[in-house]
Amino acid sequence: MDYQISYHSRIKREDTASEAVVIHCSDHRFQASFREFLTEGLRLRSYALLAIPGGGHFISLEQLLPKFAKVGQQSLSFLVKRGKPRKIILIGHDDCLFFKDKLQFFFLEADLNHKQFANLRRARNALLERFPGLPVEIYFADAVADGSVQFLKIE
Repeated sequence: MDYQISYHSRIKREDTASEAVVIHCSDHRFQASFREFLTEGLRLRSYALLAIPGGGHFISLEQLLPKFAKVGQQSLSFLVKRGKPRKIILIGHDDCLFFKDKLQFFFLEADLNHKQFANLRRARNALLERFPGLPVEIYFADAVADGSVQFLKIE
């Protein structure tokens, strides 16, 4: 035998349609909070996840980072086509290193979080055009002074 079982999950494979496609940043500092919010805050049982540096910001970056945007768009199109989700959820987060390093300079808003809010709204509008009839929700993981994370719904 050229392999061995390293872990056997108690949780069965999900055989129902995806409730949502969730797009968030791959930053390790927020992963546990993202999972908790999705399962406990939004009560999602089944979702397809696209975790990529910068999260959903890629959606509006066709002019700035075309190759990065194209790969993200292809992945998202696949997840929507094959998973038939009921909605798309974009989650941004406080102190996004990708946004800070690559994107903040292209936005006029006063602070980093408001720049991200503006771009996530642009991304939502692009998704609503691209996938008519598929609702898009935006949330933002805001780090509080005590280290906890609160999730804001962005209109």
